[in-house]
Amino acid sequence: LNPKVNSKVEDIEITSIKDVKKGQLVRGYVKSITPSGVFFGLSTSLLGRILFQNVSPYFVQKHSLYEKYLPEGKLLTAKVLGVNRKEKHIELSLLPKDTGMPSVLPESLGLPQYGAEEEKREVDNEEKREKREEPKLKTKKRRGNDESLQEAKPKKRKICPADENDSGIEVYYREEEEDDQEEEAAKKKSKVKKPGEAPRLQVSMGFTWDEDNAMDIPVLDQKEESSESEEEEDMQFKLKKRTKKEKELEKQKEEKELCKVEAALMDPSRQPQSADDFDRLVLGSPNSSILWLQYMAFHLQATEIEKARAVAERALKTISFREEQEKLNVWVALLNLENMYGTEETLMKVFERAVQYNEPLKVFQHLCDIYASSEKYKQAEELYQTMLKRFRQEKSVWLKYASFLLKQGQAEATHRLLERALKALPTKEHVDVISRFAQLEFHSGDTEHAKALFESTLSSYPKRTDVWSIYMDIMIKHGSQKEVRDIFERVIHLSLAPKKMKFFFKRYLDYEKKFGTAESVLAVKRAALEYVETKSSLADT
Repeated sequence: LNPKVNSKVEDIEITSIKDVKKGQLVRGYVKSITPSGVFFGLSTSLLGRILFQNVSPYFVQKHSLYEKYLPEGKLLTAKVLGVNRKEKHIELSLLPKDTGMPSVLPESLGLPQYGAEEEKREVDNEEKREKREEPKLKTKKRRGNDESLQEAKPKKRKICPADENDSGIEVYYREEEEDDQEEEAAKKKSKVKKPGEAPRLQVSMGFTWDEDNAMDIPVLDQKEESSESEEEEDMQFKLKKRTKKEKELEKQKEEKELCKVEAALMDPSRQPQSADDFDRLVLGSPNSSILWLQYMAFHLQATEIEKARAVAERALKTISFREEQEKLNVWVALLNLENMYGTEETLMKVFERAVQYNEPLKVFQHLCDIYASSEKYKQAEELYQTMLKRFRQEKSVWLKYASFLLKQGQAEATHRLLERALKALPTKEHVDVISRFAQLEFHSGDTEHAKALFESTLSSYPKRTDVWSIYMDIMIKHGSQKEVRDIFERVIHLSLAPKKMKFFFKRYLDYEKKFGTAESVLAVKRAALEYVETKSSLADT
C-alpha cells in the first residue's frame, strides 16, 4: 500500500489464451480444487487446469490434503504443458522438475512417490488375481477328476481313428496348464476341420463328453460364483480386521497432526498464509489497523482489488469509534488503494466520506501526500490551494505547502508563500513560522536566504534562545567553523539570564572540545570566568 516503493513487475500480463505458450513459466493463484484437478487462475478471465499427477511428485490418496497446502488465492509458479485454443483448455504443471521451484507438498509428510505407488498397485493386483484363480483351479480339478472317473469307459469306445493321440485327459491337462490366451488359441484350432476328420464337440464352459452332464454347467457356475463371493467376503473381513488394528494408529496420527496445527496457530512469529488465517487474527484483535492493512495487502498481491476494498469496509465497521487513529489509518489505506487501482471518481467518493468521519485537516494532508508520492503534482497543487482557503489559520498547512514547493524547486514561490503566511497568521506565530521556513530553506532551498531569515529574526528578537539554539544546530551541520564560532561569540555577549548563559557557555565549550584546540578550549573557559566575575561584582555593588 506504500506507493513510494517501486516494485519491479515480474509477471507478464495475460489477457487471453493467445498470450499463453507451451513451455512458458507463468505465475497465478489457486482458484479451486475439484475431483478433476486444481484450477489455476492466470488472470481474472483465464483459467488453467493442473492434474493431480502434475501437482506434486508424491501420491496423495486424500485430496483434502491439497486444500491444506494449496489454499484458495495462493500465488504459485506453473509451467504450461499444453494449450488447446479451440476449446480454450490450458494444461499446467507444478512439478519441481518443470518449474524449478520446491514441491508444494513438503517431503516431511512421508508420502510415497507416484512410481512406487504404481509398482505397489501392480503387486497387489497380481496377488488378488492369484487368489481369485485358486478356488477356480480347485473346482476344475475336482470336476476333472469326477468326469474322468465317470467317462473313462465311454472314452475308450468313442476314440476317433482320425486323432488317436488326442485324448480328453490330455486336452484337460493342457487347458489347465496354459493361461487364458492359450485356451482361446486351442479353441480356435479345434474349430478348424481337417479333411476326413469327424466334427468335434465344442463347449463354452468346462469339458464334458456326454450331454447328460450338460445340466451340471449352471451348477458349476453357481459354485464358481459362490467361491468368488466367499473370496470377496474374506477380503472384506480381512480389510475390516486390518482397519480395526490400525484404528489406534490412525487416531494417533490425527492427534499428532492436530497438535502440529494448533502449535503453528499458537506461534506468534507465524505469518498468515490464507484469508482464514487473517480472519482469525482480526477476530482476536479487531481494533488493530496493522492487521487489517496486512489483510488488504494480502488480497492486493493476488490482484483481488474488490476483496481488498471489502476488507477495508469491514475494518471501518469493526474498529471501535474510540480508536480514531486506527480508523484514520484504514481510511488512508483505502485512499491509497483508490489512487493506485481506482478512478478519480471513486477516489473522490472515498475522500468525501473520510472527511465526514475524521478530522478534515488530517484527511486533506494525507491525500496531498498521496498525490505527491504518486507524482500527481497538478492534483496536489489544486488541493493545497483549497486547503489554504479552508484552513488559512493553520500554521501546518502553510509549512506543508512550502515543503512541497521547495521539493519541486520553486524557491521564489516559497518566498511569496511566506509573505502570504505572515499576513494570514496571527503575530504570535510569526517568529516560529519564519524559523520553520528558514529550516526548510536550509534543507531543500537557498542556504543564503535561510541565513538571512535567521539573522533578521534574531536581530528583531535577540532574546529568543530557542531560535538561537536552532540556528546553532543548523550551522554546525551546514556551516563553517568560523561561522559557528561567530554565532557563539555573539550569544555569550548577550544580556541573558544566568541559567541561559550557562547553557550556551556549556554548548560552546563542548563544541571546542570536539572541533577546536586546547587554546580555544582555554579561551572559552576564560570568557566564562570573566562573565561570572562581572556578574558577582555587579551583585556586590
